[in-house]
Amino acid sequence: MSEEESLESRINELEEKINYVILQINNLQHKVTEDNPELKQMMSLLQILTSTLQVSKAPFSVLSQTLSLKDRILERFPDFRYDDISKAIISSLERKERLNISQLTDQVRKERGSASRRIVRERVDKLIEEGIIQEVESGYGRQLELVPIDEEKK
Repeated sequence: MSEEESLESRINELEEKINYVILQINNLQHKVTEDNPELKQMMSLLQILTSTLQVSKAPFSVLSQTLSLKDRILERFPDFRYDDISKAIISSLERKERLNISQLTDQVRKERGSASRRIVRERVDKLIEEGIIQEVESGYGRQLELVPIDEEKK
């Protein structure tokens, strides 16, 4: 088992455990109010605990989605050996489907922290030449998208 598979497995296991604890707390809340209405204060504390667990679960979900996105990209592009900006472009288009160059530059900046429109445009042109992304006309001008899977093989 690779390190990434092990990490993904541990993340999924933690998410399952958190969900189990939340379920048990909800069951306990139900029993508390059913058996003894005076314990409502305890129920409010249990609700706080449940909310805290829900919030603590969010980073695991984001990490799990990121790993899943990476797997989907590697599945589509097995020879995926591009620079960070090209990788950010591809992952942005995988998430958002269609973007114009300005929107794409904004997404790359969010992912990487910095990127100039000129450099993003250069990488886009390279990715178009390689048949990974394509420009499409839309009602809002030209937008970029990943080449559909069935067209990649042509």
